[in-house]
Amino acid sequence: MENELPEANLYEVALVFFGYRHKYLCEGNSMLPTLKDGDRVLVDRTAEIAVGDIVVARHPVEQNSELVKRIARINEHGHYFLVGDNLEDSNDSRHFGAVRREYITGKVVGRLS
Repeated sequence: MENELPEANLYEVALVFFGYRHKYLCEGNSMLPTLKDGDRVLVDRTAEIAVGDIVVARHPVEQNSELVKRIARINEHGHYFLVGDNLEDSNDSRHFGAVRREYITGKVVGRLS
């Protein structure tokens, strides 16, 4: 899974300066092995999202925190079930339930080196 998230290219990095991409610092081990604590990623806030994508979302319980998770499924009510790749060390939808689309702030589109 680690190779599925590409390194951000120069074009993607340039989009940060124009406000089309946003930098995000990953904290914790919930997305191992895909993302590790301290990894920096680029987020596209306007991208279409689908099952399998990695996204940044507002935590539905801890309102002042965000999390990085993978979309595992979308139910018939349009709620997104988010899980970490490291199931042993992830606070995710298995604990707080599926979230509405407005909780998702963007799709992770690349890793910064």
